[in-house]
Amino acid sequence: MNINFIKTFLVASETKNVSRTASLLNYSQSTVSGHIEKLENELRVLLFHRKKYGIELTNEGLTYIKYAQNIIDSNIEFEKELRGMYKQSESLIVNMQESQYIYKYSHKIGKWLMDNPHVNITFKTAHSDFYLKEELSNFETDLSLITDEYIINNTLDNIAISVDNLVLVSNKQISSFHLNDLENSTLLVTEKGCSYREQMEKILFKNNITPMQKLEFIGIESLKLHIKKFGGIALLPEFVVTQELKNNELFLVPLDYQFTTLKTNLLYNSSTKKNSVFSFIENVFSLEG
Repeated sequence: MNINFIKTFLVASETKNVSRTASLLNYSQSTVSGHIEKLENELRVLLFHRKKYGIELTNEGLTYIKYAQNIIDSNIEFEKELRGMYKQSESLIVNMQESQYIYKYSHKIGKWLMDNPHVNITFKTAHSDFYLKEELSNFETDLSLITDEYIINNTLDNIAISVDNLVLVSNKQISSFHLNDLENSTLLVTEKGCSYREQMEKILFKNNITPMQKLEFIGIESLKLHIKKFGGIALLPEFVVTQELKNNELFLVPLDYQFTTLKTNLLYNSSTKKNSVFSFIENVFSLEG
C-alpha cells in the first residue's frame, strides 16, 4: 500500500476539500482524487462521499482514520530507527595504492559499498612504511596493502594477496636498449615512497646511472597519459599497462635485466572491534582470482 495515498487520505479527512488538500500537499487536484480512488480500490470501501462543495467521510472512512494514522506513525518510527542505525555507522581507513584500487579492486569495493551503505571509507595512498604498521597497531588505520620486494613479518595479521611483475615501457618500439641508455632518456616516476619508484631508484643507484631528465607524477594515470602522448620510459607493474600493451599504445622496452617481483600483502589488526573490517577483507580480497 502506497504511504502517499494514506497521507493524502488523512489530510483530506481534515480539510474535507480536494482543492485545499492539493494545495497543502503541493499536488494537483487530479492527483489527490487519484490517490483517494486508488486507496478505496485497495481497501474495497468508499472512504468519502463526493459533495458539490467538498467531500465528507463515510462511516468506513471515519473508521479507517485511526488505522491510517497508525500506519503513518509506524512508518515514522521505522525511519527514525533506520536513521539511528545509520548514525551508528562505522568508518574505515584503507591504505591502498591508486593502481591497485583502479585495476584490481574497484569493482569489488563498489559492490561491497552498495551492500554496506552504513560504512564510510577513507582511501589513503599506501607505501611500504613502518608508520603504516604503527598506525594499524594503534587502530589509526584499519587496513593496509603493503607492496614491496620483501614483506617483514610482525605482530599484525598478514595475508598474501598477489605477486606482480615489473616491466619497462615506452610509447615507441625500441629494437635495442641497455641500462646505460637511461643516461640519455626521460624517466617517468611516481611519487616518493612508491614501491615501483623505489625499485627503479635501486637500479639507478646500483649502476651509478643518472637519467637525462626525470619527471615525477602524482599517480599512475597521469604518468601513463604523459608517456603515451609525449614519450619517455617508465618502470611499472605489468597489470597497469596490460591494455595499453595489447592496443600498441605502449611497448615493452627490450632490456636484458631481470626486475624484482613485488609482493603485496594485506595487513590488519585482528583485535579491531569493527565488524566491517572482516567483511571488507572477505569480500574484496579473499575471493580474488
